[in-house]
Amino acid sequence: MILLRLLLATAGLYSSALAITAADAAAHVIFSYPGTAHPARLTTLAGKCQLGGVIIFKENVDSALPGYISGLQSAYASAGCAVKGPLLILTDQEGGQVKRLPGGPTLSQKMIGQQSNLAAAGNTAGVQAAAALKAYRNNGNLAPVLDVYHAAGDFEDQNERSYSMDPGVVAQCGAAFIKAQQAQGVVATAKHFPGLGAASASENTDLRPVTISRSLADLRSIDEAPYTAAIAAGVKMIMPSWALYPALDAKYPSGLSSKWIQGELRGWLGYKGVVITDAIEAGGLNGFGTDPQRGVLAMAAGVDIVLAAARNVSQGEGVVSALVTAVNSGALSSSTFSASTARVSSLRATL
Repeated sequence: MILLRLLLATAGLYSSALAITAADAAAHVIFSYPGTAHPARLTTLAGKCQLGGVIIFKENVDSALPGYISGLQSAYASAGCAVKGPLLILTDQEGGQVKRLPGGPTLSQKMIGQQSNLAAAGNTAGVQAAAALKAYRNNGNLAPVLDVYHAAGDFEDQNERSYSMDPGVVAQCGAAFIKAQQAQGVVATAKHFPGLGAASASENTDLRPVTISRSLADLRSIDEAPYTAAIAAGVKMIMPSWALYPALDAKYPSGLSSKWIQGELRGWLGYKGVVITDAIEAGGLNGFGTDPQRGVLAMAAGVDIVLAAARNVSQGEGVVSALVTAVNSGALSSSTFSASTARVSSLRATL
């Protein structure tokens, strides 16, 4: 906790206290679990309002999954929780090689960006993604990727996760995907703000720290351009990257940076929706404490939901506990927490 206080103090984010419970904090945490055991522990937590949602990986998928998710939703809905609306059940269904569930999108994002009718291709992919998610009772997709790749074979291009090297193409495809998917009742997530397109093939923030040394002018005119279109399209969630961008913040990666989240995303671009982290256990955050400490830092920077994706229920419980301690001790601003809860509540009310 001492390390956390020092980090928060350095970021200028130490503030007053407000008493909250685990149920209050849990609305801000997405849990995960291994394999197809479909743990009863999550159902118990849902019945105590101590679950914000679950991320589904390919290893979790079997014929029992839809029923298990329905059970989680029922337990939560029956508990009279303060945050109304369904739990967020999320996955990564980008298309091509990156799909956790059976079904579409059939084309990779790069293939979509090569079609003659970009809007139609993006629309089709969004509809296909929504159908795949709804078949397994998922209501949120951690897609589309809005990174503008910079060179053939780089980090986002090697698995065809980027629509194009042209920010205009990325913007058009991404906006069409977002509109189509959300029209089907499935939340879309634009990622990885402000952009991982300049990352080389070996620069994977899941594994290690990555620095992207582009000017703010280039970041705004190229990498951030698709986010303007995504926000105009009504995207409900945005995921910041774990890379460091010294052009605006030389100390904190985007997802832990109030300069990027509050200043650039909410201030410069005018985004009003929910911000969700990438996996909080990522190697790109080495040097920023434990997973629970990172979760508090992310919330303090302006993030609304922490993604605990290590396939371990106790990881999510640890983040919840840390948020309770941080708010109740005054290490995390009560006004920041309350504003975040309002955004999460508004999102879930739409589902």
